[in-house]
Amino acid sequence: MEEFPASLVSQIAQDGIFLEARAGCSLRAFLSGECCISPEYIDNRISTIFLDSSPVDDIDSAMIKDGSIIALSAAMPGLVGAAMRRGGAYAAIRSSITHAEKEEYCRQGTVIVRLKLFNMVLKELGPGFFEKGVYVKCHDLARSLAEQTDDFWEKCKELIINGEQIECLRLRRGHYDFNCETALLTITVSGLSHTVP
Repeated sequence: MEEFPASLVSQIAQDGIFLEARAGCSLRAFLSGECCISPEYIDNRISTIFLDSSPVDDIDSAMIKDGSIIALSAAMPGLVGAAMRRGGAYAAIRSSITHAEKEEYCRQGTVIVRLKLFNMVLKELGPGFFEKGVYVKCHDLARSLAEQTDDFWEKCKELIINGEQIECLRLRRGHYDFNCETALLTITVSGLSHTVP
């Protein structure tokens, strides 16, 4: 079984992937619906969530809007990690920066949000997102590809960009023109089976 190209997934997922979401849905609805993450994983594994740079405790009342930036992480070490943990004992330390819903958002149509994944959440969920296809900034993708090692290029045979199968050798030699702002990127690895938790 081939190994998923973790270095590329890691770089892009930490920069942020772009997903469509229902306008005005809660963070929980977004994670379980659009992201297809199980309730158990949301409640037990994703311990730290940021919405537009503010830590979130109540994912049922926090609403996403067009352009929202959502960051997901498993437990982080140290006092800072404990303070940022959802509903943790030290949450009161950061009460002044905790997300509080203040607006009513339009609940019709779709919006685009930026999702960032970190540490174990990235490792466990990242491949599933990329297998389904995610929108990425073309300059982020081009930069990430340029920074890949020989090991990556030996493992990765092709990527699907905007529906076109692109040989990695062509990408490595710079023979692909990223003449768009965003691209739909799908990464598949033959023989690899991955399920989003």
